[in-house]
This record gives sequence, structure tokens and C-alpha cells, in this order.
Amino acid sequence: MITEHCITPEGETLVSPILYIRQYTDALLSARARLSQGLAVKQQCRALANFALQRACANPSVRLNHTKYGQPYGDQGQGKPAQPVSTSHSHNWYAVATAPAPLGIDIQVYRRFSVTNQQRLFHHNEVLADIIPQTTRWSLCEAYLKSHGRGLPFDLRTIHIQQYASQGATSYGRITSKNDTLAPVSYWLWQTLYFCCAVCIASDQEVVPILSLHNGKPS
Repeated sequence: MITEHCITPEGETLVSPILYIRQYTDALLSARARLSQGLAVKQQCRALANFALQRACANPSVRLNHTKYGQPYGDQGQGKPAQPVSTSHSHNWYAVATAPAPLGIDIQVYRRFSVTNQQRLFHHNEVLADIIPQTTRWSLCEAYLKSHGRGLPFDLRTIHIQQYASQGATSYGRITSKNDTLAPVSYWLWQTLYFCCAVCIASDQEVVPILSLHNGKPS
């Protein structure tokens, strides 16, 4: 189980994303079709996003909405500014993050990529890596693209990940793209026995904000 914790940065904290991770459980899970499970996880993820937005905005009327390109945001209505939010799900895990700046989140249950996808998406040394480093790179790249309102197709080989430090199962650093195709972001990565979760957030300085992981149920 993930418990609430925080990482205290050195220097000034400019942004503080709040991250929620949940696991969908169902006593009849083994009897459910994969499609039904996927729909249930998506519904729970959406409910969690609305819960996270209400907490972030202190506004009970804020609702999850999407741009025409599919990017989620918190719609407060009445001409109020949109609240940045990002969502992700993998198998029966789902995650939501909010922050005062554009961000992206991606959760991935460790998985094996096909040889074709490995050759298309990873550099040679990454193709030879096992499923954990491949999955963590995929998750970081997905979060990076989401923080810019982008998605696949995108040549992930043009994305450069530089780790600055690690603390237990958490690491953080900076992500850039070749020729500055996309603006640099700060990232944080959590690794567990079952999945990894990456958060990328727009920031001009190399700082690590305080992050809180919540397990309470939406109310």
C-alpha cells in the first residue's frame, strides 16, 4: 500500500503537485470481462479526478472536462481559469494529479513490449533492457507528452531523461527533447513491485516540490 509522504526539496519550492493513486478491486473481478474491468477503472478514474479537482480548487462545482485534443482540465465555469489536471490508468490501477502548472501523469503496470515496438520506440541499449527500465522510460515519456498536451505518435527516441537524484523508490530529474521540440520539464518517478508512476510538470527551475500521495476514498 502507498502511504502519504512527502519529499522536501533543497531551495525554494515553486510548484506542489498532489498525486492520487488507487487500485480498483472487485470481488467478482475474475468473472468480469477485460472490457468491463477497463470501463469500470475509467469511471473510477474520472470520479477521482473530480474529487481531486474539488480539493485543489476548493470549488464543489468544478468538473473534469477535455479540450478538443482530449487533454483534461478542471472546468470552473463563469470565466474562471482552468485547473491543470492529468489522469492515467493501467490494468486495475489508476492515478490523478493536480498542480498550479501544466502537468502530466502516467501509471504503468510493468509489461513486456513487442520487439517491433522496442525497435521503434527505444534506443539500442534500452531494447536490451528488461521490462522494468523499459516501462519506467515509457511512463516518463508519456507523462512528458501529456504535460504538453501531446500524445502518440511521437518519436520517444528524441526524448532525453536526466536523473538528478533518488530517494528510496523515488527518483527525480529533468526531461528534454531533441532540438527543444518540447519545453523541458521536471519529473518525479515512483517504482513499486507492481507498477511505476511518473509525474512531469512545467518548471523553469530544477526543483522538487512536496508531493502527497493520498489513499482516502473520494467523498
